[in-house]
Amino acid sequence: MLRFTLFAIFVASASAVSVIFEDGPCPNFKPMSNFDFSAYGGTWYEIAKFPNPSEEGDKAKCTLIEYFVKEFRGKMKFTHVVDGARKYIEGDLTQVYPGSGKIMYTYTFGGKAKNTYLYVMDTDYNNYAVAFSCRYFKDSDKHQLLAWILSRNKVLEGNALAAVDKFLAANSKLINTSYFVQNEHTNEACKARTTEEITEFLKIYETNPNLID
Repeated sequence: MLRFTLFAIFVASASAVSVIFEDGPCPNFKPMSNFDFSAYGGTWYEIAKFPNPSEEGDKAKCTLIEYFVKEFRGKMKFTHVVDGARKYIEGDLTQVYPGSGKIMYTYTFGGKAKNTYLYVMDTDYNNYAVAFSCRYFKDSDKHQLLAWILSRNKVLEGNALAAVDKFLAANSKLINTSYFVQNEHTNEACKARTTEEITEFLKIYETNPNLID
């Protein structure tokens, strides 16, 4: 199983991957139950992802997600490096239901708040996590399924990698692993000359008023 995931990520990373859309509304999927929101707090390294506009397709490298959690609420900071610029976005966190892996992000732009949702599908809290999100573009009747493989370390290996492989194999009908592109956390990838706020996220909602998260 280890070779399956590594091979799938390697293939996707070997070529430019555009943002992926599929026909119809978002598929049905459920986040983790008995989810410990406080234990999920802290820093996560993005190991692999589906290309998405918020990360400029597959260009973003050195991606970190930091959660500052207290009970059912908290703050988050997302950073990545694109073409020598370190970009960031900050927002509020809310666990939608006690014990559920559904997390609401609230971002504020120009005084207007926007909510989006992340579904933590599997995690052991200390080593790895697999997370999903989905956006339904009602006007074109297409959805964009987003997925992330996360790690507490810059490299995912050993039992943690085996657990991710097991989850992906069990959910192969929901998630196409060939869509994954690998992130980089090398010193070279993390070099940045400037720092600026992420604006790609806002553009998605400005240009798609009927977008449903």
